[in-house]
Amino acid sequence: MSQAKPLIFLNFLAILLLLGSAPGYAASHTKAHAKATKAAKTPAKAKDASVADATDAAANGVADDADTTLGDADFNPSDPPRQIRVLVALGASTFFFQHGRPHGVEYSMLQEFETWLNRSRGKNGTPIKFTYLPVDAGELLPQLRAGKGDLAAGLIPASAGLNQLAATSTPYLKDTWCVVQPKGAASLSDWSALSGHALMQPPASYARRVVTPDVKVQLQEAGIGTTAESILGELKDDQATLASRYITKLWSKRFAQMQVDACAPDAVEYVWAMPQDKPVWQTQVNQFLAAKGDGLANRALAGTQRYITKDSDGHVSSPEQLSSMDKLGFFAPMFQLVATANNMDWLLLAAIGQKETSLNPVVRTKGGPTGLMQINPLTARKMGVTNPHDNQQNVTAAARYLGYLRDMFTSPSIRPDDQMAFMIAAYNAGEGRIQQLRKKAAAQGLDPDKWNGNVEKVARQSVGTHLLAYVNSVGRIYSSYQSASKVASAPEVAERDEMGSKETTGAWGAKPKR
Repeated sequence: MSQAKPLIFLNFLAILLLLGSAPGYAASHTKAHAKATKAAKTPAKAKDASVADATDAAANGVADDADTTLGDADFNPSDPPRQIRVLVALGASTFFFQHGRPHGVEYSMLQEFETWLNRSRGKNGTPIKFTYLPVDAGELLPQLRAGKGDLAAGLIPASAGLNQLAATSTPYLKDTWCVVQPKGAASLSDWSALSGHALMQPPASYARRVVTPDVKVQLQEAGIGTTAESILGELKDDQATLASRYITKLWSKRFAQMQVDACAPDAVEYVWAMPQDKPVWQTQVNQFLAAKGDGLANRALAGTQRYITKDSDGHVSSPEQLSSMDKLGFFAPMFQLVATANNMDWLLLAAIGQKETSLNPVVRTKGGPTGLMQINPLTARKMGVTNPHDNQQNVTAAARYLGYLRDMFTSPSIRPDDQMAFMIAAYNAGEGRIQQLRKKAAAQGLDPDKWNGNVEKVARQSVGTHLLAYVNSVGRIYSSYQSASKVASAPEVAERDEMGSKETTGAWGAKPKR
């Protein structure tokens, strides 16, 4: 166990270094506290916080991400958005996680694009950051057309039909598809000799479009969950498949038993897809691809090949099957996107998600808390969210609700740690219950603006230890995330929490005062 802890820490630190630890909450909290202090010195008519206020703010775009991402606007090179939402196909070659960090040929190329966009931003310019949204390859175009992303990538073959659905880039790779057999099989050196053979293919394979009408082959569909890469690694003596030459090169070191034979006569070109109403953005994409040329895809192949190890089997894990570290890497872009739009620290959202569901979305369509953040549908609607079962909308509702709670507990007499404890407690028990506990604390001569040893004491008497355990647990996870971002060894605190530690401690790890 002791040897695993440094690895866990380094993996989490890698995610933080890759994505950045957005200081949104810290900055907004400091400003809010200063604003409250100033307001206390200036006579003004008091206004009670309410859910209606938060609803109005959401409706008026206070929590919107229009200034953060492209949204409905086209790309403006002189005033670009802070974030570009990239829909990327989750796959064993295109985009995958290893120890919490993303890799893949598309990821490698997109990272070059991000660097290229920032080439002239200067030291004082806000950098453009890509937010990766991994989806199933079949969801790339539907999600793009639904406005969920600004760019779609996933070795997408160019076609006339695709141009009817989305704007496309110039091709960045010209590929061929070839017959692959186990090494030592009778060679099929001529494409026409393929007639009469059976080819094992994954579901919905592009191979069906590659096979020319003059070649009569039997395409055998492998089971659900099978990938082109996994078939390459599992070919038996009497089996063959049709695969991308680019992919076979990528996996040639891992699956050395492959024998690449005859290739289809027609080339397949791969493109990126974009919304049809953003011609300037399309021009930016094409200018980048023209500047990089054929070397772009080759560099991506070489760079990705280093992360295809002896443990890589070509299969793709769904979000539910990912390790806890890879889950954080999977959901972190969404947490960051929502947190930036709502002036919140994404690490706090991640900590609550970890506590609520271990980052496993639990959807309840018949009422009750639902989704990644276990938000109540009624609360979600009051926060301006219509579908709390969708992951991003679920996190958005949670972020807006936390923002509303932050405003509620902003006062010159409430210290930052106490404010955070009140926010987390109210997220779990409701703001009405926490306000009642504060009133009881005042009636008992305790400080209603302090959690530890004051409102916490009343909560223990009135509610029980489960609320305290929730506040303390989220606090420990959040503190460990923050400490990791400062290159400290605190993730073992989160590890104790995940193992089910029942010890009741203070909000940020300190023992409560009794």
